[in-house]
Amino acid sequence: LCSACSSRYKNGSTGPPEISESGKFVCEACQRQFDSIGALGGHKRFCDAGTWRCGWCACKHSECSGKGPGPDGPKTLCSACSSRYKNGSTGPPEISESGKFVCEACQRQFDSIGALGGHKRFCDAGTWRCGWCACKHSECSGKGPGPDGPKTLCSACSS
Repeated sequence: LCSACSSRYKNGSTGPPEISESGKFVCEACQRQFDSIGALGGHKRFCDAGTWRCGWCACKHSECSGKGPGPDGPKTLCSACSSRYKNGSTGPPEISESGKFVCEACQRQFDSIGALGGHKRFCDAGTWRCGWCACKHSECSGKGPGPDGPKTLCSACSS
């Protein structure tokens, strides 16, 4: 046996790896195909046959941009939830009845956890007011610079 087949035999395999019609080596768990038996072996160390789910939002590995640490150990959360965990969150984001992710500060709703994360970097929980006319951010078309610094006036007062 070659070293790759010997390793497979020692790990309980009873035969050679499956080979597709195109001559590629096939993972028995997830059916992903590889050009070499070495690549298949490297993949099998981490293959979960598509069963991994984020511990907080339950997304699949194929639906997120990676895995990260959480309260239950390494690689237990998707990268978005792991970022929330690293920033002090103790649980998954709130999800509305319509299935959207809810900002805890301002109650705005988002289709994806990534969109919620992008929003939270700039969310002021509805407390921002224009320095001159006192309008809320939701009542104007944007923020602009003023005498007290950037984003201190509404766009109307800033122009």
